[in-house]
Amino acid sequence: MIKKLIKKLFICVLVSTLLFSPLSIHAQDSLPLEASAAILVEQTTGRILYARNAHERRYPASTTKMLTALVVMQHLDLDSVVIVGAEIRGMPAGFATNIHIEGEAITVRMLLKALLIRSSNEAGRILAIETIRTIDGNSDVTYNEAKGRFSELMNAYARALGAHNSNFNNPYGLHNDAHFSTAYDLALIGRAFMEIPELVQISAIRQFSGDSMEGRTHHTGQVREFAWQNTNLMLPGAEFGHPYIIGGRTGFTTPAGHCFIGGAYHNGLGLVTVVLYSREPDRWQDTRVLIDHGFVNFEFRELAIENQIFYIAKIENPRLGDIDTLDINLAAGHIEVLSHAEYAAIRREITFDPRLLSELSEHDGNYTVLRAPIEEGETVGTVTYILQNEVIFSSPLIAARQVYERTFDSDMDYYIAMVVNNIFTMRALPYWVGFFGVLFGIFNMCIAISISRRARRLERWHPPEVRRRRS
Repeated sequence: MIKKLIKKLFICVLVSTLLFSPLSIHAQDSLPLEASAAILVEQTTGRILYARNAHERRYPASTTKMLTALVVMQHLDLDSVVIVGAEIRGMPAGFATNIHIEGEAITVRMLLKALLIRSSNEAGRILAIETIRTIDGNSDVTYNEAKGRFSELMNAYARALGAHNSNFNNPYGLHNDAHFSTAYDLALIGRAFMEIPELVQISAIRQFSGDSMEGRTHHTGQVREFAWQNTNLMLPGAEFGHPYIIGGRTGFTTPAGHCFIGGAYHNGLGLVTVVLYSREPDRWQDTRVLIDHGFVNFEFRELAIENQIFYIAKIENPRLGDIDTLDINLAAGHIEVLSHAEYAAIRREITFDPRLLSELSEHDGNYTVLRAPIEEGETVGTVTYILQNEVIFSSPLIAARQVYERTFDSDMDYYIAMVVNNIFTMRALPYWVGFFGVLFGIFNMCIAISISRRARRLERWHPPEVRRRRS
């Protein structure tokens, strides 16, 4: 028993290592799920937060209808009216939902509601044939002719999303060995679905009642009344409701088991969950475990802000009058979905352009000295954010201002500017006082010298007897 367990753990670790990078997976097969395959993905970035057998082939059942809705949104107007025809006949035993009739007048929007709320298989057929008829401009196209071409549209759409391990051969999920997907591929489809507000809103309707023409009349087709209960029991207020679920799609066939693709949103974080080949009601609990795991352990972290001051470098021999430091900004910002442990483990590596580095740089590992000149906006280096030896983000570092080189001419300009700019300011008052004090002293000294000289001249002009009398 222990040997089997060790072997199973070894295989799981090996497969996970091959399939996913350290940043792509936070926890691998460590959650208590009944589903044989599952995945948890962040909506905006597509980062995988958890995976179990995510690339193994499974049958998608009615979760297929999300892809059908995506294709329909590309080609049909939601307000256009469809007259239901013979395409609803011939559904395989056990797959007929029997909610539409021939001659029924119904809008494309109502067909999407039937598809996504009631999980109507006939709605899938009607939408598929209407799509091909619209593309061809030919109302005589039969369902058998449309089925293959609509499947091609589905597969092309899936491949465009990156879902390369899937094949869809019908619009509603009827079991077929050639109709398959993976949890990873369905997460890509789920992300695309969650990007279209109209589809999310429809899939989030828990109970619906209304007519096939949405309150409008139709002169030839029959207008019918509907009342549907959503098969998604995780919607808020439903039996297994989760407060953050915003929409999704269920699926079930015996080969596929109980499946669910869900979208959830809370505190700015969007999640997409996929559960395949689970049981009932375990698929709801599995989804809840995935959602709670995502919201408890992960959040958006702003690692870098564009044009934010990131580093302050010293400048070797700056121009006189300039400050000897340079603010260095980030050229790009970055937000990453990270767990708390991952955020704490991120390290930054800063490298500067060698031609700008001074020999005075980083003697103690705590500062960098750059040589002038440096232009404003010039790239002076790079910062790289690393998690578990994987680069998750890199940005150029740019100079926030121009740095001038010190020269003889710049020194002369500085001193001249100092005189010109300060001669008539309060800062120059002591110098003016001193200057005038010196002038006043020189003036007084000149007067004293002048008086002394005059006295000597007068003394020389008087006769000797006058000088004797005075003495």
